[in-house]
Formats: sequence, C-alpha cells, structure tokens
Amino acid sequence: MQRKLYILSGILSVLILVNAFFIFSFPDSGGESSVSRTSTENTDRSGRVEPSLNNSQAYIFPISESSYLPTLNTAVEKPLLAAKSAVIYDTRSSRFLYSKNPDTRLPIASLTKLLTGVVVLENLNPEDIVQVSKESVKVDSEKQTLFLDENIKVKDLMKMMLIESSNDAAYALTQHASGLGYNFLDLMNKKAVELGMNNSIFHDPAGLNDDASSTSEDLVKLVKYSFKFDEIWSILSEKNIVVYSVDGKIAHQINSTNQLLGVIPDVVGGKTGYTDIALGNMILAVDVPGEDDRIISIVLGSTERFTDTQKLIDWVKKAYSWK
Repeated sequence: MQRKLYILSGILSVLILVNAFFIFSFPDSGGESSVSRTSTENTDRSGRVEPSLNNSQAYIFPISESSYLPTLNTAVEKPLLAAKSAVIYDTRSSRFLYSKNPDTRLPIASLTKLLTGVVVLENLNPEDIVQVSKESVKVDSEKQTLFLDENIKVKDLMKMMLIESSNDAAYALTQHASGLGYNFLDLMNKKAVELGMNNSIFHDPAGLNDDASSTSEDLVKLVKYSFKFDEIWSILSEKNIVVYSVDGKIAHQINSTNQLLGVIPDVVGGKTGYTDIALGNMILAVDVPGEDDRIISIVLGSTERFTDTQKLIDWVKKAYSWK
C-alpha cells in the first residue's frame, strides 16, 4: 500500500514539472484573453493589422469624429444673456455646446405648439376638414384668427398655428381630435413621457396656461424628434403665406412671428412663444454649412429672446470649429 502511494506521488510530481515547463517556455500560447489581443495589435480603418505594440506601450483607442467635433476655442468669451435658461445643442455629436440652467422648469408659452404639431401629424389626417366651433374662436380673448363655422383643412390650421402662432388654430385642431374620440391633451403628455421629457407637463395645446412647464433640456428632445416630420420644418421656414378656407371665400394672410428668418444664415426654422409670465421664448434650428450637422438653440424666460438667440448663434460659430 505504501509502495502505491510513493508511485502516485511520483507521477503527480512529474505532471507538475511538465506543466510548469510549458507555462514558462510558452507564455503567449493558447488561452489569450480578448483584452490581451486588443492591447497588442491595432487595426487601421482599411482592416489591415498594424505592427503589434510592445508591452511597454499604452494603446489609445481611436476617438470617433462625432465624440470630439466640434472643438471649442476657450478664448472666445461666452455671451451674456437676459434669458433665465438657454442651450445650444449639436445634433451630430449629441452634445450641449452651451448651457445655462438647462434643467430649470419654466413656462414655455407657444413653444408648446411644436408638440401639438407632432401629435397632430401622428394622429390626424392633414386633408381632414375642420369646422370651426365657438370654442376655437378668440380663445385668448385678444386675437381672432378663425371665424365661426369656417371650414378649413387640418394642414392649413397647422400652418396658422406654427407660422403666426395662432391660438385659435391650436384649439380648432384639438376640437377636431375630440370629435374623432381623441383626448388630445392626454396624447400630448403621453408623447412627452415617451420622448423622455420627464420635467415637462402640458395643460393646453396652445401654451396659454402658464402652470404648464418644461426645460431647455427637455425641449431639445422634442425638437430632435420633430425633425422626423419634414412638414413641420417646411412650415416653420415660411415667412409669409396665405391659406384659404375650403370654399375659398376666406383668405388668411399668415406672417411669421420668427424675426430671425432671413437674418441668420442657414436657418432651418424656428418657433416663438410669449406670455406675460413666461416672457420671451425661442427655438431655432440652424444647419452647419458644409457639414451633415445641425444645431438647436433654445432660449427661455428672456426679455430679449431674439437678441439672445442671435448672440448664441454668433458665439457658437466663433467659438467652435467643425474641421
């Protein structure tokens, strides 16, 4: 019995020695982890494997262009704004290039109508004919843009709502949706939740209720989503148009509330908003010349919304480089 134990011990010792020999003689063979491979070889964009780095060299992963462009020149002084909250957002790199109180909740007035437009296009037929009810005439008790019993298409109400910021048009669209069985306000708030606008709440389709609120950050999410709808931004690029009632008897001359159209180069479109409590609000989308990129400017709670927006766009063009 004792002899058998000696034999087994001897065999075990031999196996240990053999194993140790292979480990120290061939340290890189077999069982190499994916991390080791990544740290010792580099593949260029054409797929060729470049010479391996030795163990004393650090491997730096290539940075994709969108992660660092545009680049900031910190010597360019940031603008002073009257706005309570403001952001500039670069869509290609998904980065905020400027921010001031981006998560502060504020009333946004008629910027609400951008969400209303999205919900309309997702749920209503643009060719539907809407008969204007008394609930959709002079809804703000100040300005009347529609006439009782007028028949007008959804797509033309959209133009009135987005270009001249017609409150009557926003309510007429809501009334039409209600007649089709939709709770329009529920649809608006559900869409906001779906877009991750977690600091936003909406109480009416026009933005007249200042108890509603959003943030600059949340509005960036809405603007990015709205780019899916060419109809919206085609409308928001218009300065002056005329739309007619279905019978052609009523002509509505529509003039944009966006004073920066034709002033700032490469403007895609924009939306304004104002109440005495909310003050001046502004969304503006601007293409970056020569680049497949777009910046979004948002200003909230400003006594100088157009000046603030102009300052932001001018600054970002001086402070950032896309090359």
